[in-house]
Amino acid sequence: MKKLFIALLILFFAASAAWGADIKSVGNTADGVITVGTGYLKGMIIHTDGTNSVTFAVYDHATAASGNKLFSTITVTTSAANRTTTLSFDGQECPYFNGIYVDLTTSGTVTYDVYLESR
Repeated sequence: MKKLFIALLILFFAASAAWGADIKSVGNTADGVITVGTGYLKGMIIHTDGTNSVTFAVYDHATAASGNKLFSTITVTTSAANRTTTLSFDGQECPYFNGIYVDLTTSGTVTYDVYLESR
C-alpha cells in the first residue's frame, strides 16, 4: 500500500509539472523579457530606491515593449519608509499568450520580482 501511495504521488507531481508550475524571476533591474510562451501573470514585487518613482508597463510580447499591455501602466511612488509595492492578481486572471516583457522608466534604481505560471 505504501509503494502504491508513493507511486501515485510521483505521478501527480510529474503531471503537475507538465501543466505548468509557478515560476519566479527575481532581481530584475532593467527592461527586458521575463518569459516567452503562454501562462498567467500572478504578481510583482517592486523595490525602489526610496527616492525616485518608477513607471511600469507590462506587455504580452516575447521580445519588445509593444503589443497588448497586460494591465494599465502604473507609477509606483516611493519614500524612505515605503520602498516596496506589491501587485497581486490572485483571484483574477491575467493571461499572456506570447510572453512577458517589462518596460520601466525611472531616474533612480529599481529591483523587481515577477511571479507567473507558465503553460
